[in-house]
Amino acid sequence: MEAALRDRYGVEGQWGLWREHTVRWAECDIYAHINHAAYLTLFEDMRIEWWLGAGGTFSPEAPGPVVGSLEVKYHLPGHFRDQVLLAVRTASFRRTSFVHQYGMWRADGGLLCSARALCVVIDNATGRKAEIGEPMRRLMAERDGAVAEV
Repeated sequence: MEAALRDRYGVEGQWGLWREHTVRWAECDIYAHINHAAYLTLFEDMRIEWWLGAGGTFSPEAPGPVVGSLEVKYHLPGHFRDQVLLAVRTASFRRTSFVHQYGMWRADGGLLCSARALCVVIDNATGRKAEIGEPMRRLMAERDGAVAEV
């Protein structure tokens, strides 16, 4: 992430993937606040983009990530038409699972929402856990700064 973007949103740390977004009316409640479900949908979009960019696929025959648990913290309210930055990174990984961290910052406004998801890689054909391949593990460590857990 370039320094100007990091400074504009007040982002700290290493993030593997990010994108800017303008909050749409469909993502808000009647008070023009970002709806809590919209945060999760936007973070899900980031998870899918991360998985595809890391060489994963989505098909009935291929392994894919399933959310095992999710923790969300709402720091500040976001509003209709806010310019926000969404980011995702892998914090850690094991043989068949990984932990993603998500953040949403408002330009010149700070962190609005953060989340942590434990994702388990499942073989969709069998329903069993599947190993994360070495190329993806390497990407998690090198690009995202993830730590391998035992």
